[in-house]
Amino acid sequence: MKGTSHLLIGTTVGAIAGYAAQPDIKTALIGAAVGGISGVVPDLDTNGLASNSITLSKKVSKWMMETAGIVILLTLCYQVITQGLSQDIYVYGGIGLLLLIVSRIITQRRMLTITGILVMLLGFVLDQSTGILLAGSYIIIASFIPHRSYTHSILGIVFYGYILQHLHAEWPIEGLVAAGLAGYISHLIADLKILPVNKRGVKWFLPLWKKEF
Repeated sequence: MKGTSHLLIGTTVGAIAGYAAQPDIKTALIGAAVGGISGVVPDLDTNGLASNSITLSKKVSKWMMETAGIVILLTLCYQVITQGLSQDIYVYGGIGLLLLIVSRIITQRRMLTITGILVMLLGFVLDQSTGILLAGSYIIIASFIPHRSYTHSILGIVFYGYILQHLHAEWPIEGLVAAGLAGYISHLIADLKILPVNKRGVKWFLPLWKKEF
């Protein structure tokens, strides 16, 4: 199923879950937003709507790394000509070369990994926010696993629920956990093999059982 469909379904069930938690328009709107985001989160394990929406631009990041690498190397060349060799030149020269090499081999999936690392750093900055740290770790894990594997399982639901619980403890928003879980679970249900739009199913019981449903 397409990411836009998951977004729409997640938004709908999130609004319902939010309103059920507290029957007012504000909570329903917050639930819709949380449910919509959660409805596409499981697909962070592939290059789709969710990952492309939060991932740092590969093109921009590649340009920045190349530019930084070239500037560092040109500066070092000028320093060698004017001041001669020093130990620092080898260190900074290595950094410049590393930036140029990484800019050539980096993929969109690794950009997602970097995004997860930056989210974790944000968690440290914000008084070591456990919720944000866990969210960053989820992104990093998703960047390395196959599509429709652990993010599309009961284990993924439990981990995501754990993240939501910590976020709610830090920022008490009525209906956050209910709307988030509703959106997340709606994604897995919409990916079931019994639906005509899906060629593959969901491995709910990974890693214990790899059968698709």
